[in-house]
This record gives sequence, structure tokens and C-alpha cells, in this order.
Amino acid sequence: MAADFDEPMFDDDFVRGATFTEPSARERARSPSRRERRRMRRAAKRARRAGGGVGFRRRRRYREPSHRRAVFQLIGAIVVLFAISFALWWWNSAPREPERPVQPIVPTAPGPEAPVPEGPAEPNSPAPAPTTGVPTSIPEI
Repeated sequence: MAADFDEPMFDDDFVRGATFTEPSARERARSPSRRERRRMRRAAKRARRAGGGVGFRRRRRYREPSHRRAVFQLIGAIVVLFAISFALWWWNSAPREPERPVQPIVPTAPGPEAPVPEGPAEPNSPAPAPTTGVPTSIPEI
């Protein structure tokens, strides 16, 4: 049902109930009496108790994190990153037990009984031949 334009939007009772008075400068300057302070403490205690039925310790409010907590979080993050990097290194490293025995590599250099030429070699002279046997196959590494 639409309101008529000639009747006021808010009646006098609504306006009278909505008005409030502010304390004067003198009332604001004086400190509260003992009775008022006790009343305020009781109201604050009552408001804390009626905080949704949850205990004071269990209620979660936003707090600035302490420096100690920030340091613990930083150390924890570093430990987690180290654990992840160590796990990835372990996963990608070679197997610990070889599947087949390693074949030794036979040296192709001459042994100690071969004569060592003294003095500088001539630039156009051929290289000396090895005195030990040459391996017939190349070992796999």
C-alpha cells in the first residue's frame, strides 16, 4: 500500500524516540564516580562472559603476531624447504646398490718397466708404441 504524499514520512513519536542528548562539557570533564566505574566494570565483565558461549581462551581474535612466533614460522618454512630439497635429491640420485659389478678400466699407458726416453722428443718423431697389451674391447662405463 503506497503512502500518501501529504502525510509526513516520520511521525512525532518516531522523532522523539530517535533523539538523544550528549553530555555537557562539564559532565565530560569530570571523572566517573566509584559507582559508575563499578557499573562499567560489571558491564564489561558481563559482555565478556556473553561472548557467544565460547570461553575466553578458546575465542579467536586477531592479534599481531609476536616476533618469536614469526621467527618460529621462518625456521619452520626453512626446515620444510630443506626436507623437500633433500627428498628430491634422494629421489633423483643414483641407486645405492649397483645392479651389476663395476668393471675395472685397464690402463693403456706403458708400465714402469718400459724405458723412458731422456731429453726432449723430436717434433717429427713418431710416438713410442705401448709395451703392454692393448685391450681388445672398450669397457663400458
